[in-house]
Amino acid sequence: MAQHMSQEPQVLLGFKDATLDGKASCDVSKIGGLPDPVPRVKLSFPSCPLCSSVLCHVVQVYCPLEGSHYHRVIYVFACSTKSCWGKPQSWVTLRSQCLEIHKVQVTQDVPKQEKEMAATDWCEGADDWGIDDEPEVPPVKSDHACSSAAPVPTDWTSQLQNLSLTDAPEPLQSCDSVFRSFYIAVAEEEDCAWDMDLDHARRLLKNYEQQEKSAMEALESCEAKGEGEKYEKCPLQNRDLVFHKFLKKISPCRQQILRYSWNGTPLYMSSPDEASQPSSCPRCGARRVFEFQLMPALVAMLQGTKADLLLEFGTVLIFTCERSCWEEGDKSPVQEFCIVQEDPDQRYFN
Repeated sequence: MAQHMSQEPQVLLGFKDATLDGKASCDVSKIGGLPDPVPRVKLSFPSCPLCSSVLCHVVQVYCPLEGSHYHRVIYVFACSTKSCWGKPQSWVTLRSQCLEIHKVQVTQDVPKQEKEMAATDWCEGADDWGIDDEPEVPPVKSDHACSSAAPVPTDWTSQLQNLSLTDAPEPLQSCDSVFRSFYIAVAEEEDCAWDMDLDHARRLLKNYEQQEKSAMEALESCEAKGEGEKYEKCPLQNRDLVFHKFLKKISPCRQQILRYSWNGTPLYMSSPDEASQPSSCPRCGARRVFEFQLMPALVAMLQGTKADLLLEFGTVLIFTCERSCWEEGDKSPVQEFCIVQEDPDQRYFN
């Protein structure tokens, strides 16, 4: 369905779908597994700048933009070391693009069949988010489809091993570093009212308000009085309002693991500080716009091949270049910007 630029950007919700066994292709959106590189782009696993561990692949989102001829994929990686949870430095977001996908279809007891897939095929029945009836991706002006800016190599491309650009990606060096893989299904937010349990939402808000009231009473009972005490109360009250808004917005559909709205409005769990605001694109200088965010429900679905592989977060907001700058000869993915917010209380989303 067509969408005009003057309208509020469409919001699409992602949900965990069927288990994905074996290989996939870069035009599939999925949770976990190995990232599927686009042709002719060298994709490396980043390492955590805080602890030097190999980052785990969290999600792969296939998200071509309207008006662009490019296939477009965004990969999100994170460090599973507990001491790194909640720290933005331990998350890396990479964007890759290409004009054609060398599609490989594998079936049992049947030889591989290969075909060239044009970048517009996703609009004509191709599986972009893992379901048959895909909604239209929020549009981008055609003059922002690419930039003539020269590619700048990122500082992580020489780290660790490279993924193979053949049809079968090389496995990670340890199965402990892989989350189990699931397709991501998608639906428009306005069609998702599966959890319209207002009594449940009210109970969550009431419980949270009671906890915050207790914390406030404890604060007021401390020995520190006067202006210092007033200073402490304002941030708490502001945090309450932002988190209440977050809970209210997602209450009709708490299973959502991803919210997609290119150039839309992010849903913050807490007030962002000025230092965490997205910087401009280092390649072309364009501003970065909100594209999607990972939601708390995803945490419980990140299941490692071994029980000790875990990851915790509240929400992770991804901001990408407004022009989605890319040139046909680019060989390295572009690192984008993410904001990581911790969850005040994970049990609200279980």
